Amino acid sequence: MKYQIHKNFLTIDDFEKFKNLIMDQDFPWRRRDHMTYSTNDKMYFTYSFYNSMRPSSDLYEPYIIPFLKKLKAKAPIQVRANMTISDLYKASGWHTDLDFKCKTAILYLNDCDGGTELKINNKIIFIKAVANQIVVFDTDVKHRGITSKKEPLRYIINFNYF
Repeated sequence: MKYQIHKNFLTIDDFEKFKNLIMDQDFPWRRRDHMTYSTNDKMYFTYSFYNSMRPSSDLYEPYIIPFLKKLKAKAPIQVRANMTISDLYKASGWHTDLDFKCKTAILYLNDCDGGTELKINNKIIFIKAVANQIVVFDTDVKHRGITSKKEPLRYIINFNYF
């Protein structure tokens, strides 16, 4: 399996609860200067739920553990929310999240004409951002985030796990 797409990943109630948390104007985003090591990358905002082999947020247990169970994850590596601003750039640099075998999953929180491009066997596959859709792929698959031409912000949750 190189990638899979699951529509309507969460129940409507669970998805709305989580989306409202992340997209709230008072959500505590952290600014990052670059998403990858590419010189094309610009600033974006992130929030870490899990990193360095431990929860990094009180929101981890009530919000993230149900996701991990649904993904049938054996162990999380990193879980974070990302918010990209469409006016800053059109695409992140091509990258892999980690340099060892595991899974990456991207849950889209809002509909937009942006999404994720995967590079598989020298072919580029575009996955459009559809709210409550998740794409799961092997971590060795190069990918990049594509911002929206119509929406000012693109919201995702990025999971890396075994």
